Amino acid sequence: MRLNKRGNWSLIGLLVTVVIIVVVAAYYFGGSGSTVKKNSALLDSKSQKNTVFGQAIDTGKAADCRERLNQIRTGIQSYKTTGTDDRNPQSFKDIGLSVGPDYFACPVSKKPYTYDPATGTVKCPTHDQF
Repeated sequence: MRLNKRGNWSLIGLLVTVVIIVVVAAYYFGGSGSTVKKNSALLDSKSQKNTVFGQAIDTGKAADCRERLNQIRTGIQSYKTTGTDDRNPQSFKDIGLSVGPDYFACPVSKKPYTYDPATGTVKCPTHDQF
């Protein structure tokens, strides 16, 4: 960019620089309609996010889902070890986690987790790999 006679940036030079930065950012973040490769193992194969930010949000929600399931499974194991007859809890309420009711649902699809009291297994309806 060129400086004007007083040693300041010229308005045209500043505008050209801003336009170049906007074009590069739009290309990088998928604003031009291009798709970004799914490079995270947490991303669901059904994810249709085309931007880096959209995929980052999906990856974060999937990580939250996996962490919730780990906490619930730990709560089930804790329930079994503190009981006298080594049986599984009958429902999520028996686990004793101090969380809201939406904690027992997938943050991506909002579908509730499935729990089998006979085997003590918890599964997410959206993420099969967890």
